[in-house]
Amino acid sequence: MALRRASPDDVPAIAALKDAAYRPNESIIGVPSLPRIADYGEVIATHEVWLAETGGALDGALVLEDKPGAFTLWSIAVAPAAAGRGIGAMLMRFAEDRARELGHQAIHLYTHEKLVERVGWYQRLGYAITHHQDLPDRRLVHLRKNLG
Repeated sequence: MALRRASPDDVPAIAALKDAAYRPNESIIGVPSLPRIADYGEVIATHEVWLAETGGALDGALVLEDKPGAFTLWSIAVAPAAAGRGIGAMLMRFAEDRARELGHQAIHLYTHEKLVERVGWYQRLGYAITHHQDLPDRRLVHLRKNLG
């Protein structure tokens, strides 16, 4: 499996992957998933977007946001056809390594509080809940992992 930076030419494939990966969550959370409805032309221009591919097939996508003093895993998605192959865990390790490479001591992420299986997975990977955030249409759980 190869990992590479996304380009504007990848926007349709990324949007399709995000749709396939995030749409099932919407029956749980009751609202559109923010990563599914994002403008990926804009996201690629303002974030690091990394793609995991096997034989030309897009298996996963990772969106990272690097700001002074803060590194956020903005979105992670694995194609349903690639589930169970460890791609999500590999992307998480890459995100943590990238944060360290850029000089950060911690990595932050957030997800909808109703995605309890997802929250549990992040916690098993060493992330701790820091706080909740109420938005007009959803409640987010923020998590952080110190990279020491």
